[in-house]
Amino acid sequence: MEEAVILQTEFKQVEDYSTQWDKLRKANPGLKKILEVIEKPQGTALVFSHDDPDGITSGLIFKRILQKKGWKVSCNFPEGFMLQPAQLKQVIDKTPDASNIFLLDKGTLAPYNDYAVNLPVYIVDHHPTPVAPEKCTYFNPSLPAYTWCSTSILAHGIATMAKARDKFDDFLCMVGLKGDWAIEPVKGILADFARPFFVKYGQQFKNLLKLVKERPTQFDAEQRDHTCLLSRVTEFVHATGGGGFSYFYHDRDASLNNVDHAACIAAGLEGLADKIEKIAAIKSLDQFVNLIAEPNQANLQKIFTYFLQDWESANRILDSSVKALQLGETSIYMFVGPKVPLLPMIGSIKLFEMKQKAGEKLAQIIMVSSVSQDYTHVSVRGTGDRVHSGKFCGELQDSMQRIYAPFKDKISGGGHPKAAECTVRTAEVPFMNVLTRVVEVLGEMKALEKLAAEKELDDSQKARADKLGLEFLKK
Repeated sequence: MEEAVILQTEFKQVEDYSTQWDKLRKANPGLKKILEVIEKPQGTALVFSHDDPDGITSGLIFKRILQKKGWKVSCNFPEGFMLQPAQLKQVIDKTPDASNIFLLDKGTLAPYNDYAVNLPVYIVDHHPTPVAPEKCTYFNPSLPAYTWCSTSILAHGIATMAKARDKFDDFLCMVGLKGDWAIEPVKGILADFARPFFVKYGQQFKNLLKLVKERPTQFDAEQRDHTCLLSRVTEFVHATGGGGFSYFYHDRDASLNNVDHAACIAAGLEGLADKIEKIAAIKSLDQFVNLIAEPNQANLQKIFTYFLQDWESANRILDSSVKALQLGETSIYMFVGPKVPLLPMIGSIKLFEMKQKAGEKLAQIIMVSSVSQDYTHVSVRGTGDRVHSGKFCGELQDSMQRIYAPFKDKISGGGHPKAAECTVRTAEVPFMNVLTRVVEVLGEMKALEKLAAEKELDDSQKARADKLGLEFLKK
């Protein structure tokens, strides 16, 4: 197998991983407190993590830390990004000795203040947020400024400092990094924050970092000629867990009716902890899947088959996407339509195809989908960060929460510079209202760009441009 670009890269003057984390501990009171708390087991720890690859892997790493320290742990991967009150209550009601709440990769969100009234809340997260929950203890290197990384590497760093990491945690961390696009072996891309980890631990999985002649994945968005096993394994985790987008297959097969997809892949992965040397030797995705124990393996294989079928269908539907406007060097495309399985993931691939065909420098696609009468999904994908996808979705969330205040708990949005979502889960805010707001925000962004070309923006206009994600206007 040919080596991916990342294995051909010589990493020079990279900070030692332990030194990096010692500095982080000293600079972050929240991290220091979390390290202290995990050393003192009490009752049952409630761990909640996002149901995408980064969330599943970081949740498992953190669960393993706590168990090694003597904790009883209830590890949960509830649907959706923000942990909802009903989801928390459901777990608390069946855990009489619940003592602490640990939130992984589910945002550092102000509403979590309410959850800290009865139990201490500890947050490990990497998503930017306008207002942090001051009643919670949190460790988030993206506050106040965005830091490109993953929650899996934050959990891995905590495991390392707590003297609880092992090679299986290294593998989980790699999958989380890939899931949040912080590593791209084929093109040689690696987030600065992750370099110390990769130099010390990541390179031991050379089999996962070599080029393979297998199906290109959703993570091969900027080229479709090659892939690597890390991308293939991570796509398998994404596909079978719902990917954070609630793409489940309960209705496709009676045997899947009662299968919690995220819990199924999490259990499948957790069962591989004593097979890490076999993982470090696999040469195909099939070999990896065959390591997973039954009945999880059979269920996961069924789910993945349906995912692949939906992928082909969605690819054809997104051919109807159109270019809507230009913001700086970024071409903005839009897709508006009904529910499309796997819409966000296929959007990245379709965007690359449209950008390449038009010979454009940067591109972004905004997909507004009517999933059902009471659920509208806005998904944004970009090839660059000059128009910030996460800030755009954050503005959709904030503005619609103000406009539709009685239903604000049904509206959530945010994300990264190149990938973000906004979901509206109530019939009281119909599809047309969400679509209208998307168009209004785009209109305001275009107006600010035009104004900036005519004169220097004043402070309030600069602040608004920053809030909307017009990074290309910053001097």
